[in-house]
Amino acid sequence: MKFIYDFFITTASLICQPLRLISTKINLSYLGRAKSFEILKREVNSKEKNIWFHVSSMGEFEIAKPVIKSLKNKFKNIKIILTFFSASGFENSKNYEYADSKVYLPLDKSNNAKRFVNIVNPKIAIFIKNDIWSNYIFYLNENNSIIYSLSSKFTKSQFYFKFYGLWFLNQLRKIDFFYVQDYNSKKILKTKSFKNINVSGDLRFTSVINTFHENKRIMQVEKFINNQKCFVAGSIWDNDIELIDKVLKSDIKTIIAPHEISANFTTKLKRRYGDNCVKFSDLNNEYDLKKNILIIDSIGILKYIYRYADISYIGGGMGFKGLHNILEPAVFSCPIIIGKNFKGFQEAEDLTLLGGVYSTISSNEFYKCFFKLYNSTELRNKSGKTNSKYITDNAKKNQKFIDSFNKKVQFL
Repeated sequence: MKFIYDFFITTASLICQPLRLISTKINLSYLGRAKSFEILKREVNSKEKNIWFHVSSMGEFEIAKPVIKSLKNKFKNIKIILTFFSASGFENSKNYEYADSKVYLPLDKSNNAKRFVNIVNPKIAIFIKNDIWSNYIFYLNENNSIIYSLSSKFTKSQFYFKFYGLWFLNQLRKIDFFYVQDYNSKKILKTKSFKNINVSGDLRFTSVINTFHENKRIMQVEKFINNQKCFVAGSIWDNDIELIDKVLKSDIKTIIAPHEISANFTTKLKRRYGDNCVKFSDLNNEYDLKKNILIIDSIGILKYIYRYADISYIGGGMGFKGLHNILEPAVFSCPIIIGKNFKGFQEAEDLTLLGGVYSTISSNEFYKCFFKLYNSTELRNKSGKTNSKYITDNAKKNQKFIDSFNKKVQFL
């Protein structure tokens, strides 16, 4: 089975090669992986106390951040090696100060995994969520590295628990400790005789709390809003624009952050809403400040912009790519509107029941919901407090995990 798995990884890599011509992200990750071993050999000493964190993308990176920061603040003699699968994660990590080495994860082929483990020789390896790679697990186990799965989530429908997933399930058994997001995941693993399972929750709660306490202000945005009510639409796709169209045609100050920054998306917005749009990078004169739609074309600032939102909308829920991060606006006590598809996103399911998040299925429904919030300070405050309390309560659970994890690391 291991041979078949290697063959599949190699074949998939070859098939994806032509996509480099049409996808900047795929091309960046390909070029980045070509340099990974060179960077590791230059930056990593296998004789040091190395702890390896692997994240898939930006969301997983946010989960890892609180743990990495806590470790680096508490232990001066450890080294953090951070790997990414996707470009969106790696390209946003370049200025991250708490990692000693950052690279794209080489593809999970046997020779790559063996070489990586030999160079890094991690005392501990931590896979965030479910981006778990079988060859890496195999060679880490041979290396006697302690392996953690952190903030993972399991359901009965996953391939691990099907008849054809037995080999992959056996690779999971090589993981020493599971810190899962919820009790259902723990229950599923226990039915398969897994041990050392704890519920840590989702560490993004702590990550957004840290963002809140940074208290970072963006003067250009403050000048654009000019003390008016502000609507922030974050991680937006084309079908989200259709939903919020009526608000964009009003005179309400609106900030739009596309999920993927591209000239094509900006051009579409300018064509649709005329001279009422301005890009963040072009916001440099009094005339631009008077426009009503600000398009964010800079990576890494959206999470700070939610501070200025009176109402926010989070994209992804009108399609099937998945709802994006609602915790980032929630921490700023902001009421949130989302699309119709949010099943499986626990925080969205919880907060729609609690009254901090509102799901809408059409532009008319969105319009009614938006103006109900817009015209009621009391309702905005009530929904916002619901969201921030939810964040705070869950962040307390996160801290218990971080403290217990630090105790394990001190014995390295």
